[in-house]
Amino acid sequence: MVGPRSRFHSLRSMSHLALAPILAATIACGGGTGTPESPAANSTGSTAAKAQPEGATAPAVPTAKEPDDPCKWIPVGEVEAVVGKLAEPPKREDGCLYTMVMPESVSARRQQMVEQQEKLQAQLKARFKDYEPPEFDGSIANYQRDPKNYALTVSVKVDGDLAGEMGMSAAGKMLESMLSPAERREAQSSPAAPKEEPTGWDRVTGVPYGFIGRVGHVQVAVQGKAPDVPRELMQTLAARVRDRIPDLPFPATNTYQVMQLGEQKDPCGLLTRAEAEAVLGKLVVDPYRSSSYYPPLAHPKGHSCAYFTAGHHVFVLTPRWEDGKQDFAMEKGIGGLVGMVMPKDQITVIKGPWDKAQISNMTGTLQFLKGDRLLEVNYMTSSTDRKGAVKLAAQAMQRLVS
Repeated sequence: MVGPRSRFHSLRSMSHLALAPILAATIACGGGTGTPESPAANSTGSTAAKAQPEGATAPAVPTAKEPDDPCKWIPVGEVEAVVGKLAEPPKREDGCLYTMVMPESVSARRQQMVEQQEKLQAQLKARFKDYEPPEFDGSIANYQRDPKNYALTVSVKVDGDLAGEMGMSAAGKMLESMLSPAERREAQSSPAAPKEEPTGWDRVTGVPYGFIGRVGHVQVAVQGKAPDVPRELMQTLAARVRDRIPDLPFPATNTYQVMQLGEQKDPCGLLTRAEAEAVLGKLVVDPYRSSSYYPPLAHPKGHSCAYFTAGHHVFVLTPRWEDGKQDFAMEKGIGGLVGMVMPKDQITVIKGPWDKAQISNMTGTLQFLKGDRLLEVNYMTSSTDRKGAVKLAAQAMQRLVS
C-alpha cells in the first residue's frame, strides 16, 4: 500500500485509537476484569448467512446477522424470566428499553423519600421567609414519582471498543500515580470489600447504574434508568443476551476500503489454519478476509485476514507489501503517546525476524517491519496473549518477505 492509503490509515488510527482515549483517560476512571470464559455458541435470535461463491458481495464464510431491531437480540420471555413481568412492550431507545413492573418495596421506599423531601422543604420554608427550593429538588421528586423509570436498556455492539477500555484503565493508573507515597500505602493497605466478578466475560466495566461486559469483539451494555434498578438483574440479563448472540463472524456493514495500490495478494496466505490453531485453538470457520479497520469485520475483499475462535475471539493479520517504512514511521509518533499510558511490560522491544517492531495505537496493535514490508497484528480480542501473537507474526512474516 502506498502514500495516500497509508497516510489516511495512519491519521485515522491516530485520531480514533490514540488521541481520544488518552484525553478520555484524564477524566475517566473505573473498570474491572472478569474471568475469560467462552460462552457456548448459540444462534438463537439471529440468522446466519450461507457461504457465498467467489466474487459474491457477501463474505465467503458463514456469518451472523445483526437484527434490524435491537429488541430482537433476545426474546421477551427470556427477559421476563430475569427481570419479572414487564409493564409494557419493549421499544427502541438507546438500544432496547424494558420497562419493568415496580415492586411494592421499591414503590414504598420511593414514596418515603418523597415524603421526607417534602417535609424538609416545608421546614426550610417555615424557617427562611425567602427560601426557594433548588430546581433539582423538584426533578428528584418527579423522578421518584415516575414508575416508568424503573427500567433498563440493553444494547449490543459487535465492534467492542478496546480503545475506550484501555483509556479508562490508563486513567486509573494515572490517578494512582498522583497520590503521595503515604496515600498510596494507605490505599493499598485498606481492606477491600470482597467483590465477585461475573464469569463468561473477557472484560467487565463498572458504570453508574449499569453494567458493561465484553467477550472477544462483542460488547453488551445494560443501563438502568434509575439508581434503584438492581445491578444483579443487569448482570444476569447481559449474560443471557451474550449467550444468544451467534458465535460467528459479523459482516462489515460499511464495505468501503481505501484503494490498495501495488501488489494485491491474499492476506490469508500468510498463515495457515493449522498454524493458527496450534496457538489460538480450534477455529470456528476457515480464515477469512476482513476489513482492515479495527475491529475487523468479515469483508470479501478486505485487506486483512481474520482467524475466529469460540467466544467471538478474533486474531487478525494486516499485511502491507509496499510502503511499509512510511507507515511505520508515521505510526511511531502514536507509539510514543501510547507509552505514556500503557504498562512498561507492554511496550518493551519485541525481537523476531523483522528489522523493527512497535505498538502503534491504543488497541495494542503490533507492527513488524522488514525492509519495506509491514505486518500489523491485532490480538487483543483473540484467544491468545502477546507471546502467542508474536509467535504467529514470526511465521507470517517469513511468507510476507519471501
